[in-house]
Amino acid sequence: MKKRLFLFLILILIAGCSSEETIEEPRAEEGLIDTSKPYERFYSDDSPFNQKIPSSPEIDPNSDLMIESLKEAGLGENLITVSIGSWTTTLFYADENTPRYDVKLTAYWSPYKKLLNVPIPDNAVQDPSDDGSMVVIDLSTGYEYDFWQARKTKNGWQASWANRIKLDSDGVFEKGTSARGSGFALPAGLIRAEELQAGRIEHALFFTYTFTKSNGPVPPATESDGQSKRDDAIPEGARLQLDPNLDLDILGLTPAEKIIAKALQEYGMFLGDSGGGVELEAINPLSYKSNPYKQYFETDKEGLYYTRNIPLDKFRVLKLPPQYEQETEVMEPGIYSNE
Repeated sequence: MKKRLFLFLILILIAGCSSEETIEEPRAEEGLIDTSKPYERFYSDDSPFNQKIPSSPEIDPNSDLMIESLKEAGLGENLITVSIGSWTTTLFYADENTPRYDVKLTAYWSPYKKLLNVPIPDNAVQDPSDDGSMVVIDLSTGYEYDFWQARKTKNGWQASWANRIKLDSDGVFEKGTSARGSGFALPAGLIRAEELQAGRIEHALFFTYTFTKSNGPVPPATESDGQSKRDDAIPEGARLQLDPNLDLDILGLTPAEKIIAKALQEYGMFLGDSGGGVELEAINPLSYKSNPYKQYFETDKEGLYYTRNIPLDKFRVLKLPPQYEQETEVMEPGIYSNE
């Protein structure tokens, strides 16, 4: 559901990177991520995002062709954007004391008018991009709530679409029910400041790119917003891997870039939405008391970071599974209302 397709072209032409901060002042702590506490991976151990790539994976016979479109999306400059301060998602924690709302759903295609009894901390804010993505993790019930185009009004909260998923699930929604173009839960595959602090990312990453293939996804994606009919287009759900034999020490990577590149070698990245260029995402710093990314990345005014030192021609597409063919949407009963 990402709307920004070509804004990145304008941004990189303006002037590289600036050091303007997305967050200037510390915030109250309620609901925010605490980087001083040990963190755990999102979702179950058998989630596709939590599976390491085996030592000799089967490569798709059309991998070389598809990587050509990846290189083109990177402008021939190995340009990979990391969305940090916008065009990603915020994330907050709730418990039994968190205020609860019936969230109004406003998308014209929404089959329901409200998502009921949703905990949303007073500190919660959506990502500032047009997508307005936001996540609330309810520790008291074991559910994650995902919002697309969330916004707070004088009457409470509303969103174009919202849904929930169990924290111990695989992080993938049924067809037509997620806030992502692919069916992936919003935090699945996102870079976290806590991981950079620990020096290791132990899951696959989520990425968007320009030429997402039309005519449906491949598992683990359950849906697709892809529109490209190019022969080299990559379908949503595809898993790409950075060559595990590539010596990262010779690439001139920053410490944070090296952590990301190592994860791309060990776990790879899943294509999960349409967007401009080749883009990874980090949890928005609005989710923290103060910006924890400033020691790792110098972002531009929109909160985007650019790297050109991870070679896109060294990626490969793992063998694509058969196309996903679920015919009907499956909605969790009892959590929505049309009143």
